Amino acid sequence: MTDILYRSRALEVKRVVAGDGHRQVVTFDSYHEPRGIDRPGFGEAFFQTEGITTIHVMTHGNDWFQYPEMTSVLLLIRQACVGAGRLLCYGSSMGGYAALRFAGEVGAHAALALSPQFSLDPRKVPFETRWAPERRRIRFLNSLDGAITPGPRMILAYDSTLEADRRHAELLAAETDMIRLPLPYAGHPVGGFLNDTRLLRPLVLTALDGSFDPARFRRAAHARRTGSAHWLANLAERQPGARGGTSIALARRAVELAPDHASLHDVLARRLAAAGRYGEAVAVHHQAIAIEPIVDYLWGLSKTLHASGDVAGALGVAEQLQQLAPRTAGYHAWAARLREAQGDLPGTLTELRKALRQDRGNRGYRFQVRQLSWRLRLSRWRGALFGG
Repeated sequence: MTDILYRSRALEVKRVVAGDGHRQVVTFDSYHEPRGIDRPGFGEAFFQTEGITTIHVMTHGNDWFQYPEMTSVLLLIRQACVGAGRLLCYGSSMGGYAALRFAGEVGAHAALALSPQFSLDPRKVPFETRWAPERRRIRFLNSLDGAITPGPRMILAYDSTLEADRRHAELLAAETDMIRLPLPYAGHPVGGFLNDTRLLRPLVLTALDGSFDPARFRRAAHARRTGSAHWLANLAERQPGARGGTSIALARRAVELAPDHASLHDVLARRLAAAGRYGEAVAVHHQAIAIEPIVDYLWGLSKTLHASGDVAGALGVAEQLQQLAPRTAGYHAWAARLREAQGDLPGTLTELRKALRQDRGNRGYRFQVRQLSWRLRLSRWRGALFGG
């Protein structure tokens, strides 16, 4: 049974009832494209199978939960979970940020975060370069992005070889007591690695019931790492340029271990492209897209086509990206670059203006729009003056 506990233009909070209600979980949305909430909650099928009642906090956009209404939403969730014998907050990346931040507010006994951020506020984490449009756009609220409320047992799993994720983990651990689980080459987020090694299910369930054993988990993760397709793929991506053959071999092995995972095909395609093997790369990109036709894999295909010299093909894929995610500024900026390569300056300006509308704080887009507008005006003036 599913109940909608709260709905607004920004959020939807739904409860999926399963089991006797003694064990309950609150999950928070991860970053997602396109916008909207037409998808299952984080881990929804898993928790239903396990007989665990779950409340899923779903967002229409990617705002790191910086909504004034969140204060009242968290109180609503706390009241809805009063009867739980054990309550866990759980999320990955953006959702992991929320799981740690809000566990105390909803009365959780524990929080489990996979690859979370300490914050996305540029003033607090100047080293963070991912999600740049969101960092410029979001108005961070002290009531939501302030100090973490202590009390719940907090477990933090992250890839310690990714500098940004490691620094976020250090800031989080300095804020309050946390169990840190560094997982070298597990990637961002670490959920794929945990699934491969069959550690995600026991991690979630023992975090929920309070029996999690960090030392035992670390030993198991280390022992099982080489059997993880995601571990191999991440290792492939971190190889230096001079070891292109090793990188491709690792990525191929990852695909062999998990051929149904589109992300692994995408890694192999990008490794092939980096080695200049564009024909093979394009074929593998199409395999990834056939498995899961999402924007990340289409963008990879567009970049490879561009690198191979097929600008028209790259632009055709870029137009698909714009249709799927019209509010993502980077896809419009990429289309602008491709139109410029074709000599279509009016089209380039149109695309840059679309990018700027979606990311108004981007000074680079603003400068390019002004510069290109001036070039086009000058060209028209010269044409009128000299009849060219």
